[in-house]
Amino acid sequence: MVAVTEIGVQLSKVGKENLRRLLRQLSIRNIISLEQSDLVPAHSAMGVHVGKAYRPGITGIVQRDEAIKAGAEGSITIAVLGSKLLIPPDNKSIAELAPKDNAMLRSELEPADKDLIIIGFGKDPGRALAGALAAVLSLQKA
Repeated sequence: MVAVTEIGVQLSKVGKENLRRLLRQLSIRNIISLEQSDLVPAHSAMGVHVGKAYRPGITGIVQRDEAIKAGAEGSITIAVLGSKLLIPPDNKSIAELAPKDNAMLRSELEPADKDLIIIGFGKDPGRALAGALAAVLSLQKA
């Protein structure tokens, strides 16, 4: 799973294959770092694009709670409904709240209808990513 060398520890070929398989099983399409996000200023932020994960009734509260339990400061759940990026449950438009983030998320992730984008944020990128991934895992429980 891991290889230990003089320069540190890294995933082995088998470890990388297992990680890719797990990400596919979770429908994770892409993971990106959000630099200077207007949605989460003054925090490190990581975005996880999850294909076809939107379900009516998603509020983002469970995802936020799981992100915090994993060490992040919180998370933002963004649903792709039609051609719009919206924050459930009240469907606030990302295009109105944070036009730069809206454009960046669209260009980098190319999300489709019913996808989710979960942004984890925290003191450092590792905690932000841990939070975003914990939020994604919470979708499997629902």
